[in-house]
Amino acid sequence: MQASADYRSIWGYLDTLAFTQGYVDAAGVKTRYVQAGPKDAPALIMIHGMGGSWENFTANFAAHAQHFNTFAFDLVGHGYSAKPDKVHAVEDYVAQLGGFIDAHRLTRVSLLGLSIGGWVSTKFTVRHPERVDRLTVLSAWGRPRAVETPESIEGLRKALAKRLESVDNPTWEAIDEVFAGLIADPKGRMPDLLALRLRLYQQPGMSKAMRNVFAGIAPESWDRNLLTDDELKRVARPTLVIACVDHPDVFLKSAYEYKALIPGVKFVELTGASHWPQWECADELNRINLEFLQSR
Repeated sequence: MQASADYRSIWGYLDTLAFTQGYVDAAGVKTRYVQAGPKDAPALIMIHGMGGSWENFTANFAAHAQHFNTFAFDLVGHGYSAKPDKVHAVEDYVAQLGGFIDAHRLTRVSLLGLSIGGWVSTKFTVRHPERVDRLTVLSAWGRPRAVETPESIEGLRKALAKRLESVDNPTWEAIDEVFAGLIADPKGRMPDLLALRLRLYQQPGMSKAMRNVFAGIAPESWDRNLLTDDELKRVARPTLVIACVDHPDVFLKSAYEYKALIPGVKFVELTGASHWPQWECADELNRINLEFLQSR
């Protein structure tokens, strides 16, 4: 098959970037990660969203690695990291993040979190402000009691059930439907991006793993995981929240909750994105975040 001249690939972001992929023990979890950029530069860790992997940040790595010792990793139960047979709570991801920082002997890091990755990054920042330089949150989450309605809760249950169908029977069409909720423009849903998620969902035991992941954010678990008013008020590090204003949903509502409660937060309303602003508006987001991370 002859590829068209405008064919887009994730390798268009990575083909000239020097990076290392490997595994490390992070708080007892075999964790797949990627690293790029000067190792003596300030450290930055990117944390992906629910059901994703480090490749969520393919479009952001090269720009940030010019200035930062840049990492991303697969959360427990996700990607190619370990998948122990237990429900994965937000607290487990927070512990894994701390273990990842320890494993790489990093003393202070900046964090960029997408969706549940922002939830985890914010929790970590509240618990360990001395270990965090700056915090960036995309498609904010973590405030379900404040933003969910009976209708949206029912929608969440249906969405999780639909996502599990794509894991139980991973087909190209099912994966494309998953990404339609993340990337609005079909042209942004690159074939090899979908192919990677298809491979991830085809792993043995993935159906059980994703049930453990989704059980950790089901309404029954919210009170053990949510970000409280007090926690957000205690975020003591410079924080950037990027809100996708074209996509009115619980994530946008959560972004405004963050804005109302985090002291001195820098808040940016971004147009042209739905749930993956780091992908849909990569150049603009990279510029905004690098300006924030480098400002003093």
